[in-house]
Amino acid sequence: MKKRLLCIIMVSFMALQAVACGSADVASAEGLQVEKVSEAEESNDKAVEAEVVQQDENASEAETVAAVETQTENTTQNQVLDFSGQYYAGKGNLSITKQEDDNFLIEVWWQNNAAQHGEWVMHGKFDGVDTITYSDCVKHEYTLNDNGEIDTDETVYTDGTGNIKIVDDSTIMWNDDMEHIADEVEMTR
Repeated sequence: MKKRLLCIIMVSFMALQAVACGSADVASAEGLQVEKVSEAEESNDKAVEAEVVQQDENASEAETVAAVETQTENTTQNQVLDFSGQYYAGKGNLSITKQEDDNFLIEVWWQNNAAQHGEWVMHGKFDGVDTITYSDCVKHEYTLNDNGEIDTDETVYTDGTGNIKIVDDSTIMWNDDMEHIADEVEMTR
């Protein structure tokens, strides 16, 4: 912007010099009238220059606003990408995967004992700050046989609610409203 303003001033100055040189030749013949014409041209040049500067400032403000909006959007997208991934705590494993529709697929596996584990699958919406909330959780209880294969698959419920609290870029907390299986347990990458 400074370069543009400097160019405008220099062009205006050169135009004024050319006008002034031409005015000097005519000035001897026409006297004061030439000065009035030069003053009017100079005043007009300054008005045009002020208008150009104002347009540049308005354009700069619009560019700045657009840049801030883009930066905010990118920051939000980066935050979203920052917490996608695998988290672990004791017998639990939680996976967060971003979906195309700006929702998140959340899958949790929690081992009850060597032969039994639970699996929760839900879709959540990020609030833009620090929480993914869900209301469609489906829980399955699996029992394994002696060979480690699934012996039974029981659907416990299909309407579970809760949320995932983003503590920082490597830590989350899962709050399950149905069973409170991991309340106050930090899960880390």
